[in-house]
Amino acid sequence: MRTVLIALVVAAAALAAVLVGRTLMLAPYQPPPADAAPSSAFDADAIANHLAETVRIRTISWQDGAPAEDIAASHAAFAALRDWIATTYPNVAKTMTREIVAEHSLLFTWTGSDPTLKPALLMAHSDVVPVVPGSEDKWTHPPFAGVVKDGHIWGRGTMDVKSGIVGMLEAAEHLIAKGHQPKRTIMFAFGHDEEIGGREGNATIAALLADRKVELEFVNDEGGMITTGVMAGITAPVALLGVAEKGSVTLELTAKSAGGHSSAPVPVGDTAIGRLARAIVRLESSPFESGFDDTTRREIELIAPAMPFLQRLAAANLWLLEPIVVRAMTANAGSAALVHTTIAPTVIAGGVKDNVLPPEAKARINFRIHPRDTVQGVEAKVRTALADLDIEVKATQGGRDPSPISDVEGPQFALIKRAVEAVRPGVIVVPHLVGGGTDSRHYFGLTKNVFRMIPNDVTPQDLERFHGTDERISVESMRRIADYYLTLMTTME
Repeated sequence: MRTVLIALVVAAAALAAVLVGRTLMLAPYQPPPADAAPSSAFDADAIANHLAETVRIRTISWQDGAPAEDIAASHAAFAALRDWIATTYPNVAKTMTREIVAEHSLLFTWTGSDPTLKPALLMAHSDVVPVVPGSEDKWTHPPFAGVVKDGHIWGRGTMDVKSGIVGMLEAAEHLIAKGHQPKRTIMFAFGHDEEIGGREGNATIAALLADRKVELEFVNDEGGMITTGVMAGITAPVALLGVAEKGSVTLELTAKSAGGHSSAPVPVGDTAIGRLARAIVRLESSPFESGFDDTTRREIELIAPAMPFLQRLAAANLWLLEPIVVRAMTANAGSAALVHTTIAPTVIAGGVKDNVLPPEAKARINFRIHPRDTVQGVEAKVRTALADLDIEVKATQGGRDPSPISDVEGPQFALIKRAVEAVRPGVIVVPHLVGGGTDSRHYFGLTKNVFRMIPNDVTPQDLERFHGTDERISVESMRRIADYYLTLMTTME
């Protein structure tokens, strides 16, 4: 017995030595010198004012059924933005070919000197989400006033994502003024309906390019950003360079019952609302498989040097501790989304009067699909989980499988990584699985190299501003975005 105990102690000590040794092999992150900020080619105030001007142009995407006057106002705004681009960036207007696609989307082509090279496509969308009615007075500055104050540009579309459009055009205008012509043709796609699915704008642009037999070298869209303080214990800036995005499907659940008067109700569990509630709870108790894919595993390994010691120990030894790390990540909503398909009840309806038991109740459940799952598999799992509850399950329009995963070892990833590092010294660039959908998905048939990055600095507080109140972007971030595109345009050759 004593021999066994000694052997166990020795084995434990050896294992501990291996774990600690592997951790110590990772040199801790060293922040850059205080004077490491790169020089910029741009006047930050001028760029900030240009972005503010686009905020005042209310290019709102409205869902089907919106009032006709709201839709007409948006159509006029898209035309106004088109005119604003032509006036503000005369060199772009003079040098590039502009095409209006699907009435309101724009495709610019800056012809390169070498026609044998595949074009690169830079993307951002011009449409923005509406402001929730009644929330306007909660904004520090009116959402469409385009105020520049306290080091920020305030207003709807600053983060999502007119900053990308302005950054690209500022960079191109600057380069054309200096007599620069790219070796590789560069295209700019500004979709007008990304916020409502992108079924017209970039979908039509992609089909147009496919008809022309265009093959793209790479696509760079929104979806990635530079985070600071978002990950627990990590103070270093981390650039999440999107190499893939989760899929999405919304399933509508319908429960039916006889209905009746509330004075003589059937048991709650037999009402339409009660059975629907049981179905939603059942789904929550039937989670999808959790675990790392190659993208998230690589992301954690690259961030490890910036982690506190215990987290670094776990990240350096995923070969043994991965199940523990996955379990820890599932305890947090933000990190949990990286390791499994998520389940989110978003819409519920049933009942019209206090004293009437509704004969029908409906709920919509949105699933963001991890790369290991599919739309078909999600629907099958839900049907199986609810099989004994007599719940009708129907997929709504717009479901999509997870995207292909772009190559993190290829020259295109390296190009974008270098551009981010050039404008943000000390940043840790990592491949990332994007939780939301982007218009870049329409181009999977034209290239295998689809990346998602606009290097806006984002803090935990800023995450609530996406599609929310007090959307804003710092003047410094806006300048950095322009420098990022300038670096891309001059180094992709």
